Order: sequence, then C-alpha cells, then structure tokens
Amino acid sequence: MSLLATALFQSSAWGQDVSARLGQLREFSYLATNGTLAELQKLKPQVGQWPQRDQATYYSVLSKVTRGSDRGLSLQAVAEEERIGHQLDDETIIANSLLDRSYLFSALDDREAASKNLEMARQLADQTSDFALQAKVILTVGQNEIRQGNGRKGLEFIDRAVALADKSGQPIAQFMALRARAYALNGLAGGSQEALKSIDVLKAKAALIPLDGPVIRARYAEWEIAESAGQVARAREALNDVVAWLQKHHMDEDVPELQVTLADMSLKSQDYREALSLSRESKKAALATGNTEMAEISQFNEGIALIYLGQLDAGREAIEAVNIEMMDADALSEYARALDYVGLKELSLQVYARARRKTQEASTAQSQLQKKEREDEELLRRNDENTRELRNQSKLRLAWSVAAALAAAALLAVAFLYRKLRAANVRLKNSDSPAE
Repeated sequence: MSLLATALFQSSAWGQDVSARLGQLREFSYLATNGTLAELQKLKPQVGQWPQRDQATYYSVLSKVTRGSDRGLSLQAVAEEERIGHQLDDETIIANSLLDRSYLFSALDDREAASKNLEMARQLADQTSDFALQAKVILTVGQNEIRQGNGRKGLEFIDRAVALADKSGQPIAQFMALRARAYALNGLAGGSQEALKSIDVLKAKAALIPLDGPVIRARYAEWEIAESAGQVARAREALNDVVAWLQKHHMDEDVPELQVTLADMSLKSQDYREALSLSRESKKAALATGNTEMAEISQFNEGIALIYLGQLDAGREAIEAVNIEMMDADALSEYARALDYVGLKELSLQVYARARRKTQEASTAQSQLQKKEREDEELLRRNDENTRELRNQSKLRLAWSVAAALAAAALLAVAFLYRKLRAANVRLKNSDSPAE
C-alpha cells in the first residue's frame, strides 16, 4: 500500500489543491480502504493548516474508511466534522456530518439511531440550496427503503435524487445517483436489462469526470449487474478490467477476492486453464497480503480446475490440504461434481453427503438464530410492557400526590378565606355599632 502514494500524488495539481487531493482520496476510498487510510494518516499533521471546509472533508473521508475497522475513530472523526460545521455555522457541513453518523450507525446495525440521524440530515439539507447534498441524502433514504424490501419506493426516492443531482450540475453527485439507480433497477424483478442500459449512461458520465476512480467504479457496477443478468462474458470482461486497474494502481487488498470470483466464473464457463491460472494468482496475492482464508479458497478452486484438467491426484491433494470444513455446501457440491465427472462415483457420493450435512447444519443454525431473534423480540416486548406499566404506575402515583397537594392547598385556602370572612364580619359589626 505504500506504493498507493505514487498513484495519489502524481499530478502537479495534486500537490497544489487540497480539495482536489481530498476528492481523489474519497474516490480511492471506494476501491482501497486500507491504502486510503494510510494516506490520510500521513496527511494528519498538515490538516490543521488547511481551510476549515477542507478539514471537514478530511474528517468525513476518515470516518468513511474507519467505519469497519475502528468505529471509535470513525465516531470521533464525525464529531470533529460536526464541530467544524457549527464553528462555521455551515448547515451543509453539519448535515453531511449527520449523514456520516447515519452511515456509521447503519454499520453498527443500530437502525433507530441511523434513521434518526438521517432524518435530521434530511431536514437540515432541505433548508440549504445545496442540491448535491440534498441528492446524497435522498439517495440514502432510497437505499434504506430498498434494504427494507421496498424496491419500488426506494427507486422513486433515487429518481428524485437523480433529478436533484442534475440540478446541482456536479458530475460526482450525478455519477453517484446514476450508479445507485442502476443497482436499484437491477434489484427489481425483470429490471436487469434496463439496469444494463443505465450502465451505459453511467459509463458515459464517468468518462467526463477528471478523477481516477469513477470509470472503474462504473465497470465494477457493470460486472455485478451483468453477472446477475446472466451475461457472463460481459461480466468477466468488466471484472478483468477492474482487477487490472487495481493492480496497476497497487491497490491489492481486494484483488485476491476478485480473482477468486473470476476463477469461479471461469469454472462455470468450463475454462479450466484460465481458472487454474487465476486461482494460483489469487493464492499468491492472498498470501502476500496475509489473507489466509482467501488463500485456502483459491487453493480449493485450483484443485477443482486440476481435477477437470485430468490431474486427479494433484487436484485432490490441493483440496484435501485446505480446511475442508471451512467450505460451504455449494463448494462441496462443486467438488462432488468434479469427482463424478472423472468417474469417482463412490467418493463423489461421500462428498455429496458432506454437502447435505453442511446444508442441514446451516438450516439448523438459521432456525436457531431465528428462534433466538424471536425470543429476544419477545423479551424486549415484555420489558417494554413492564416499563410502560411502571411508567403508568409512576404517573398515577404522581397524579395522586399532585391531587393530594392540591386538596391540602385548597383546604388551607378555605381556612384562610374563612378566617378573613370572620375578620370582615367583625369589622362590619363594629362599623354598624353607635359611636361611644
């Protein structure tokens, strides 16, 4: 990752314009989280010398890249971003910090806090004239709807975000909205073909942005959407471009996993030599980055490819050398099919039996998880009912106390008035008597 600095700081404008540097870092953060964090840490001593708005952007990006690895630091970064917003009395910075906090709470699976901060960000953004910010907020609202299973409603919000992004005139905002729209369309039943058409619009928009990142992010979206649409050749071509770009820019942290995906696609396409080559490359890259899990998956794929290529002993040796229990039912079924293909029927049946056990274990684990979730929900409901009952009892006690106090005060008032009345009657009686 130390070589990422070369890619980040090549252009002369990079050294002259802090805003451009931060914009590029934000783009790289989508593709190389660890490398971006390393560069942000190097920049930390300089941050205090920058304009405050650039400082706020720095903390926004820092919050993004630490969301999954150091949530305490991510929360501190958001707090610093918000502090700067209040210091400048800048509602756009404050709204963006609320949005960043919403993302963080979503990562923590705290939906209530995430929704609360998102709504506050939305209300504040609506008070500004920043259409790009409004688009970003509405985009997030739409994506949340989609995550909750409301695909059509989510797409409506995203379409509004696309319109707002167009009004902003900012290419990055327009790119983000179009990219979200492509994914939203792909998630709808029968929407894959329309999603692929929207990818062409997305790629055209990315080509107009003078930053490294959008073009390859568009290709990344193209890979995922083309694969789900069953266009394997288009998906492989797009993903190959993504991997090549990442390697060129020394952003290697996600390369092993993407190469594993390419190997899987090659196996499905019966291109076993390509699958073997990719599996060996991904294993080497995974070991270099210390990703032992991905290295074992790569070795498993290597073994499958070797079996199909007729190198049975080498293939079985490669597969049996990995932690086979780590493999899921689909992987074991793939191993069984390969064994069946080369005529090892009995061994194939044994592996199929393993796969069935894995499926049953997964089903049992899922049932237990659902049971635990139902029990937790019931416990929360009971606690909530108990809390409400205690609260009502407390309110009732308070009401009786207030009533008793009011009654006592009323009695005192009556007694006081009675005394005043007696005194008045005495004075009246005296005034009616003849003078002495």
